[in-house]
Order: sequence, then C-alpha cells, then structure tokens
Amino acid sequence: MGLSKKLVQVRKPQGWEGRVNTPSGLPLWGRRLAPNGIIFAVPLLIAILLATFVSANARSILDEYEGRTISSIEIAFEGSPSDPAAEAEFLSIIRLIPNTPFSAVAVRDSLQALFDSERVASARVEVIDSAGNNTGPIRLRFVIQRQVQIGDVKFEIAAPAGVPITQDELRARLNLSQPGTRLSKQIISRNADELQIYLRDRGYFNATVESTEQLDPSGTRATVTYKIAPGEQAKVAAFNIDITGFDAAPVRTTLALQPGTPFTREALGQDVTKIRQAIIDQGKLAPLLDDPRVERDAEKNQITISLKGAVGPTVTVLVPDYPMNDKTARDLLPVKREGNIDFSAIVEGARRIRNKLQEQGYFFTEVTPVCTVTPALPQMGTNGAAETCEILNPETLSGRSVEIRYDIERGRRFKLTDIRITGTNKLSYEDIAADLRTQKASALGLIPFVGYGRGYTSLTLLEQDKRTVEAYMKDLGYRHAHADVLQGVSLNGDNLIITFQVDEGKLTRIAGVEVRGNKIYTDQRLMDELRIVTGSPYSRTQARSDGDRLLALYAREGYVNAQMDYSIVELPLKGSDEQVRLVYSITNEGDKVYVNQIIVNGVTGDAKTQRTKREAIARVIPLVEGDILRADRIAESERELYLTDAYRQVIIRTEPAGETLSGFKRRDVIIDVEEKKPRVMDYGGGFSSDTGALGLLEVSNVNLMNKLRQGAIRLRMSSKQQRLRFEYLDPRFARYGQRQFAPLGISVEYQRDATVTRFFRSAIDRGTLGIVQRLDAKGNPLDEFGVKVKEPTINRFTATIETQRVLSKKTRSIVFVRYSYEDVRLFNLQSLLVKPILQPDRAVRLSRFGASFVRDTRERCERGLLGTVRNPDEETGAPGEVCRYNQLDATRGSFFNIDYAIALRQLGGNLSFGRLQASYRTYYKVNAFRGTVLAANATLGLANLFNPRDRDGNGQIDENDLTLPISERFFSGGSTTLRGFGFEEAGPRQVILPQGPFLDQNKKQVFLNPFTVPVGGNALAIVNLEARIPISRTLQAVPFYDGGNVFRRVGDLFHKHDNTPPPTNLLAAIDAANLRAHWANTVGLGFRIQTPLGGALAVDYGFLLNPPEFLIPQRGPSGLMNDFTGTPATYRLKRTQIHFRFTQTF
Repeated sequence: MGLSKKLVQVRKPQGWEGRVNTPSGLPLWGRRLAPNGIIFAVPLLIAILLATFVSANARSILDEYEGRTISSIEIAFEGSPSDPAAEAEFLSIIRLIPNTPFSAVAVRDSLQALFDSERVASARVEVIDSAGNNTGPIRLRFVIQRQVQIGDVKFEIAAPAGVPITQDELRARLNLSQPGTRLSKQIISRNADELQIYLRDRGYFNATVESTEQLDPSGTRATVTYKIAPGEQAKVAAFNIDITGFDAAPVRTTLALQPGTPFTREALGQDVTKIRQAIIDQGKLAPLLDDPRVERDAEKNQITISLKGAVGPTVTVLVPDYPMNDKTARDLLPVKREGNIDFSAIVEGARRIRNKLQEQGYFFTEVTPVCTVTPALPQMGTNGAAETCEILNPETLSGRSVEIRYDIERGRRFKLTDIRITGTNKLSYEDIAADLRTQKASALGLIPFVGYGRGYTSLTLLEQDKRTVEAYMKDLGYRHAHADVLQGVSLNGDNLIITFQVDEGKLTRIAGVEVRGNKIYTDQRLMDELRIVTGSPYSRTQARSDGDRLLALYAREGYVNAQMDYSIVELPLKGSDEQVRLVYSITNEGDKVYVNQIIVNGVTGDAKTQRTKREAIARVIPLVEGDILRADRIAESERELYLTDAYRQVIIRTEPAGETLSGFKRRDVIIDVEEKKPRVMDYGGGFSSDTGALGLLEVSNVNLMNKLRQGAIRLRMSSKQQRLRFEYLDPRFARYGQRQFAPLGISVEYQRDATVTRFFRSAIDRGTLGIVQRLDAKGNPLDEFGVKVKEPTINRFTATIETQRVLSKKTRSIVFVRYSYEDVRLFNLQSLLVKPILQPDRAVRLSRFGASFVRDTRERCERGLLGTVRNPDEETGAPGEVCRYNQLDATRGSFFNIDYAIALRQLGGNLSFGRLQASYRTYYKVNAFRGTVLAANATLGLANLFNPRDRDGNGQIDENDLTLPISERFFSGGSTTLRGFGFEEAGPRQVILPQGPFLDQNKKQVFLNPFTVPVGGNALAIVNLEARIPISRTLQAVPFYDGGNVFRRVGDLFHKHDNTPPPTNLLAAIDAANLRAHWANTVGLGFRIQTPLGGALAVDYGFLLNPPEFLIPQRGPSGLMNDFTGTPATYRLKRTQIHFRFTQTF
C-alpha cells in the first residue's frame, strides 16, 4: 500500500479485534483472537516470513466491511487534548465521507493524505461495528498522534569565565530550528553538536550543552531550551612557529595569541594571516603553510599551537609597461595581495590591469601573463611563456625564483565620444543607455567613482551590449532582430564611435488573446486585467506581466494557489508581419482560502503582557480572522511588523484549518516573531564653532506600553544651547475605513539658545562688515551706552498634537489636523543691532489650531520599452511611456497644498490671528518639442491679526502691532522662490540706525552707517514659470520667470488705497516708504546637470527687471550722532543673482 508504520484496527463487540499494520511499505496483515478485547501483536519477523498468508488473512477481514455504509467518521487525538478546530481540519483531509460505502482503498488513501500533510506523527483507523451484524452501518475512528513542531528556541547561558557569549551568536549556529519546523531528536542533537563546536572554537572546551523540550497545552508545539555552561576559557600556553626560511621574531610580538591570553579560532586565523603577510612582505609571494596544529592540555586547560611550513619560492611581479606604486600593485594584483601564484590569481591580475587601462581610454588592450622559473625544472617543459603560468606549483619551487611578467599591448588610446544605434527608429541610445556596459566619455570622469573621463568599453563588453540591444528589439516585437557592432574613428583619430547596426527582421504582432482553463472567472473578467492590445507588437515582458496580473487577481480573491502558464501559437503572415495568438492557460485555480485564526508566537512577558502584545500585532497587520487570505496581505503584514522596528525577525506562515460551512478552505495564519529590546539608549558628542562642545543623549522605546507605540526623550546640551524634547507616537490611534488608521503624534520641547546672532548674519552682515552685535575687546556684549550686558538668548517652549487622515491613496490626498502651543521669550537684546525689530516680539505666546490639505499626483514619465502599454487613465499621450511617482523631478501631474491656522488669546496665547498659505504646482510634458516640461507654481499667503494690542509698549497701535510676530511672517527670495533676490531678501525692509561703539574683527573701533533689514510681512504672492528643455541625456536648459513679492499687509498685495495720514517725522516717513512693496519680476536661465549620484545639480542666473529701491537716512547738518535729518539716500538691490542647489526648483 506504500505506507509506513500505519495501523488499521477493526473492532467488533464479540470481543475480538483485528489489526492491519504496514511497516516499511509492505502490506503485512495479521489477526489474533483473544477474549475481552485483548490485542496480540504479530512480531515483525513472523510477519515478514508469512507476508503472503497474513496479507490474504487481512484482506479477508476487510472483506467483511467492504461496501457497508459508513454512518460517521470521528477524529481522536492520541497524546494531546481534544481540539474541535483541529479535528475539523483533519476531517477535511480524509478522503472518506459519511453515508458512503466502505472502501479499503479509500482508507489507505486517507491515511496517505494525513501523512502527506506533514502534521501527523502516526495514525490508525478503528472500525466500530455497532450493529453487531455483517450488513449494518459501521463507524470509523481515525486515531492520530499529532506531529510536534518547534514553537520557540531559548538559551539559558551560565556566566562564562572569559569573553561573554550572546544569544544572537548561538542562534546563528542553529539549523532547521525555525518556528514551525517538525521537532525531532536528530535536529535537537545536531544543533547541540553545532553549539558545542562553536563553543570550542571560542576556547570553551569544557562547555556542556543540554537540551529540554516543553510542550504547550495543545501538545503540538514545543519550546526547545538549550542550557549552556561554558566553563573556563582555555588559555594559550605557547605558539610555536617553525617555518623554514622565516625569522618569526619580528612578527611574534604583534600576534594576538600571546602566552596566557584566551584562545579562540578567530584570533588564530588572524594571527596566521599576519604571519603569511609578513612572509609576503619579504618577497615570498607563495608561502607554504600547514594548517595550525592545536593541542590541548585538559588538566591545565591550556592550548599549545604549532605552525609549520616553508616560505616557498621568491616571486617577482613585473608590469614593465604600466608603472605603479606598491599600494596600487596590491589592489590590482591578487598575487601580491594574497600570496598566491595559482593560475586563477595570475589571470585575475591581468583582467584588473586590462580594466584599469580601459578606463584610461585603451579600450582594446591585451594583457598577457608570462612566467619564468629560475633555475628551470626539467619536467616543466617550456619556460618563460604564458603556458608556464598554468603549471606553477609552490611545493616544487622551493629555493627557486619565479618571475611573473604582465606584457601589455595597449593599442591606440581613444575617447569614446558617441554611441549610436542605426537600422531602426524603434530604439535610441537614450532608451537603453542605463543597461549598456559601454559608457561614453563623461565630464565628471575626473571625479573618482562618478564617471569615465574617456569612456569605457572592450570587446567583451561590446558583445554583452550587442545582446542587450537584441533583447530590447525582441521585446519590441522583433523576435528575429540581429545587431552588429561597428567601430568608427573620427578624422583626428582620437575619438571612437560605437555603432550598433540593427537588422529588425519581421515584426510579430498579437492577432488575439485567449484564456483557457478558467472556471471561477469569466473570460471577459480575466481579459479586463490584461494590458495587451490586439494588434500590438508581441512583447515577452508584457506577456509575463499580464500573467502576473491574472495571478494577482486570483490571489486578491483568496485563490493563493492558482497557477498559470502562457504560450504563443504561430499563425500565418499578415502582410509582412508575423502573427501569433497569446494563450493564457490556468492550470490550477486552487481553492478559495479564508483566514481561520491568527496565532502569534514569540512574544515575551507574563500572560497579560503577552495578550497585550498579541492584540497590538493584530491591530498592525491587515489580516483579519474570517477574511479572505491574500498573499499580498501576508507580505504587507510582514512589512508592517518590520516597520515598527520592534522585531528582529518576523516569519508568517499558514497551516490548513479545515473548511467553512460553504466548503471553502480555511488556514491558520501563524506569526512567529523575535522581539528586539524595546528600549534603546544612544549617546554621543561633538563640537561646533557656534555652540562649542556638545553632548547628545537619546532614550527611545519602540514598543511603548507593549502596544507598538513609540516614545523618545532627546537631550542636547552645550554651553550655549540646551534642548530637551519628549516625543510620543501612536501610529494606529484611530481606525477609519477597513484597514486604515489615523496616527497621533505628541511632542513637547524646551530649548534655550544663546547663539541668537547666527540667525542674523546672512541677512545683515553685508552692510555691517559682519558685525551683528556690540562687543568689547574681550568679546563681552555691550548695550548702546557701552555698558556690559548678558548674552542675548531665546527660550522656546513648544507642545504639539497632530494627526492625519488619508483621503485617497491614488491621488495621495491627506488631511492634517494639529494643535500647538508655543511660548517664545527673548532676553538681553540690548547688544544686538536688530534690537528694534525683535523688541516687539520679546514675549510671544501662541495657542492655535491648524489644518492642512495635500494632494499630490506628480509623476515622472519616461519611455519604457519593456511593457509598452499602460492603464488608459494613466496614458500621457505618448504611447510607450512609463510614469512613476516622483516629487523631485516631475513631468506631469500637480501638487496642491493649503494650510490654515488660527491663534486665539482665548486659548491661552497673547495674540490672535489667522494665517493661510496655499500653493499649486502643475507640470506638462510637450513630447513634440524634445520632451520639454512646462512647470508652473503659484503660492499665496495671507494673514491678519484680530484685536491687535500694543506689543512694543509705545502706547499706541502702530505698524509693528498690526504685523505678525517675526517667526510667523512670510519671507521669500532665494533659489526655490524668487531667484532675482538673495535668500529671504525680498519684501519690506526696515532701517536700522546703529548706535554705540562697534569693533570689527581686528578689535578696532568702526563707524556703521544705517542699513536695511528684510522684515517679512503679512502677505505673500509668488508665480514661477519654467521650461525644462533637454539638451542631452544629462543636461537641461531652463529659461524661467519669477514674479511676486512679500507684502507688509494684505491690502498692499491687492493695491488697496492706504488712507493712513503720512507721518510728520522723517524717519517714520522713510520706514513707511520702505515697508511698501511692489510686484517684482525676474527672468533668467538655468541649467540642470544630472549626476550619477541620483540628483541634478542646478545652476540658475536670475535678472531682476525692477529691483526694489529703499531709502537710507543720512546724517543732518549738525553732525550729531542722532541727527538723521539729511536728504535720504536711495539703495537699490542688486539686479543679478546666481543660485546653486540640488534638484529642481519646485
């Protein structure tokens, strides 16, 4: 019957029983009669001798039940408690059904199916004749001993007397011990031996390893515990080095295994490497070292090491036509680096020299190794030839000299300036450049590891590239395409041109698509999943991709075991084109599978803690009990658990769990996790010219409260800057939809910063000789009267609560909602030049609610030859393009963002205002004009204060009181906004009148003239227009226009008439004039240089058409320090700006 150790037991009420036993696959049947139900086993030897008789006797037993009706089938577990769910699962495996005739063949097949499930250790069938006659119904009982599986592996390690041993080290030595593996004594014993070997390699020769197994309540899963007592680590007694021709004294002191030190195999390997390298450094490049002999004195627990060998021949390596230093020689030549004169090492050196020369433009270099032995061996044959290198044997060359010379034929030196593809208009160099091994000369080739200054190719690489071109053409439908490689040289003889001459052959088109073998889905339903269009060129990649889509459709609906093949049927020619029919054959649709229960193993802690952890895992994963089992959700569950950073290893598997009432399969999802330590402490330090020496301390918990929430405390300390931050994140705070969660983030931060002046250097030091603060000769801050004051500081306390909700994954539409409280205090401003600007905001408390909406459909579309047909709703108008999400260099789509915040005094702040900022970006690709991308951006910012108060303490509501705090104002200017201005230099300005003594960097007293500082405003408007024109594959020209400005008030943006009476004070009138901004226009030209690092280097030159002009007060006729009644001077901003950055502007 083909079964091993399987038992069929027949039971009758008259007091006798019959057994059917099939050891080793041989049907051995025996029957013994006994009163009172006593069973007598037939010895195996007698069964073998009487096999024929026993078999016939057994068949006669079952003949009595053949054809009788089976009234019921039961499952009973032997050695484990009853489990209704598991019993139902095993019933689904059995091939017998109640109310059907009994069949011995069906009994055998059922036993075979049970053993094939790999969940059964042994099984037997009992036949119960309750009717007491030979015609009534019978009952069957399958008695099963369930297979025990490994549930977890633990280690109990006694503290060693030497170097500590970690569990991770031991776990890495185990084999076949993953959770879910069948438990066997052989596996446990083998792993114990592996651990013993590892411990001995670490020097613990007296270590003991014992194993125990603890079954869980179900009796089907076991926890294997290895109890390890390392004992004392062996010490080195002596390290004897006996190498003929080598003086070991110089290297002996550098060895790790000195007498009395702990012994490890790793240290021994390192020491042998040191000895080998010392021999190589003496010119003996082929040392002959025996394996080190390790002898142990068990009584003293000491190790004596003996290393014997010979230095081997003297080896000289020459590269006469390519001089190099020792370091380069070791990098290029394995013979010099590894001490090995095997033929493979010699040939590898030739290959590396050839590659190096090819990088320098000698594309067709030939390097030939030639070996000479002195004195020559008689049996060697030819000496001083390339063939000699193949028969070098260090064991026969001791006392001789070996010369290895690399002869180089450089050939002509070229610069690979162009790669062309001719003979077809279906393929261009730009389409396949990323997959070609041959590379054109690059302007970035002078930078190491970035590019090739003269290009890169060889005959071998050209052959590979030829196959690449042919593969591309075949995937475009030209199945018989052939390519030839042509090499051309320019008139000056230095520039090399590589041409791939393509012979397209006949085009193969798809005449039709057919689906076979499908029963669950209709043909039309499956055809809707395909992206191939009848009449389009045949692409193998697209055909495979569509097959994957069909399998994905089955997997999404729970048919995870579906199988599919595709083939083509050749059809007669249609015109000049070949025709094929594409046939998808569903070879196996499989059964629909539902999740029965989700079992989580590997969590630690007491019962309550484990329950909490399991609930947290169930909340993370997209798998739900009773839902369809989908392969993509299993993979997503694994990914989500890894993303929590709480687990070192996650293994998800499934096991059969019977059937549903509707007859569909059910499977248990078993998640085995290995937890990391949840709490991590990081610390460090550094030095900054601004803050001085600093220290860092971070304590984080990735499994806070055992609910996979995250918390962190971050501390940064220096003499001038202190920062303390508390963070809390619940990634799954509130569920919405079926499988989506809104996160909750809470942060509280306190920061004290005494480096306030660094924030103003870039904005004002152009007009102040770099002076931003009054200082005496010793660097102490002074006020305007020359009195010593304290350093200015900013103290900031912030608390934020934020959540978000995804509205649409397809358009990446997200809503953010937040509440924040911020308390900012400025102290000791007397020494700062910009004190008048900061003074009104020396104490600001903001309590506000905010909301943002983001919609992002930006994509980058590029020609995609492999899989040319896409979803119609993603088509760009250029057939064959593949579009992927890209927020850095988009070619189509749009980005929209709007943010609104309202701050109220009623919520605990001291200011009330509303602030709105919105931006919209759009991209359009013009394929008819070299793939030029038209990009546009519009940004609008509006803000207004409610019930303004006197913030500067002058007793009236003036301009400063009607403006947002400086930290909340709009600023603009720079490489990503208005490129006619410097960074944040656009918009209104305020005049600063320096007062008091000032010292320059040379400690000399200087006089500072009045100057202006950008102060931002309550309104912002920006318009950017660009045309990104490809010049080459790596270069774009970008003409652009930037318009807009920052405005002091919202009314200024819309040219609202200001009815405020003009000030009578000259300085106030100057300030009023400087605060009025006008629309600024900038035109310019930029370049985008694509780098191998993945980004684009951007260079923009902006020309400001109408640069703003500002009034600067001048001293009056009296010449007094405070007399600025003179005729104001006019200061006009610089017209031109050059900006550098990585990535596009927007």
